Amino acid sequence: MATNLYKYYEEMRAKGTILYFNGPVSQAMVEGLAGIMREKMRAEDAAMASVQRVFSILVEQMQNIVRYSSERSSHLSQGLGEMAHGQVVVGRESDGSFFVACGNKVRTEDVDRLAGQLELLRTMGRQDLKEYYRERRRRLPDADSKGAGLGFIEMARQSSRPMDFDFVPLDCDTSFFSMKVVAQ
Repeated sequence: MATNLYKYYEEMRAKGTILYFNGPVSQAMVEGLAGIMREKMRAEDAAMASVQRVFSILVEQMQNIVRYSSERSSHLSQGLGEMAHGQVVVGRESDGSFFVACGNKVRTEDVDRLAGQLELLRTMGRQDLKEYYRERRRRLPDADSKGAGLGFIEMARQSSRPMDFDFVPLDCDTSFFSMKVVAQ
């Protein structure tokens, strides 16, 4: 195990990883990890605009894990309630831009709907995204949405390139969702 941890350390470092988290996620953890990331970037004298974009994308991705991960565990005896499982990675690309990636299990029945939403956003330019965001804010949330349905749009607006995503089928009921957003 100790040898493997060193291997992971070197791999993460070589890939520009700044923060890696894998495990149960609660709303309190979203706030804590986002705060840690904000302070780390400020300490490295990252531009305030970059700090805000990475913070915004990280919070959106972690909230998606909390709301939509199909892998959950109960921590009622510790007073923590139900927690969703997922992973988040924040790092730097070779050009110096920041990226935020996440992954979690989702229901396979949701894959087509999610992929359709993300493909639509990938086709939109800045002005289209701005108008679509305004339109969606005026609408009631979709019946199957646990939020306002604006998270993907907000991440697309913060992204410097089309969001990268994929789904890996795990079994008949579950797929693994991965998404990477590079901040402007």
